[in-house]
Amino acid sequence: MGRVPTLEKVMRLEAVIDAPQSQPNGLAIFNVPSGEITGDGFTAKIIDPSGDWSRTISPNVMALDVRVSALLEDGSYMYIIYPGRVVINETVAAKMANGETIDGSEIYFTTTPSVETNSPELQWMNDALFVGAMQTNTMPTAEKPGHLVYDVYKIV
Repeated sequence: MGRVPTLEKVMRLEAVIDAPQSQPNGLAIFNVPSGEITGDGFTAKIIDPSGDWSRTISPNVMALDVRVSALLEDGSYMYIIYPGRVVINETVAAKMANGETIDGSEIYFTTTPSVETNSPELQWMNDALFVGAMQTNTMPTAEKPGHLVYDVYKIV
């Protein structure tokens, strides 16, 4: 029987999200002005430019196109890009519209990050595959920014 991959948690990404720019054809562009990435032995600050180009691809599904730039404590950089899918049900849609916090157990919100870094200690990330699972999400409103928390797992 061949190898069955397992998951190993490697980092948590917490991001502040601005209200989106609504573009034609179901595109919403979210600026990500700040946040923090923490892992075993490292911390990074999310820096500009970072953002999410989400597109509605069906009435209840959004396709994510996220790009995050981060500065590590040692002065190295980390660049994370990830596609993903968000499947929105009626309960979650109401919470999103009201700026309420959504728990990861309430929604399918999954990503497949790729990491590039020039950090000598984190070179292994350049060669690994990852999967991300949203833990909590509060959508931004005109009055306040949103907040998103992902856990990211290495596929072992």
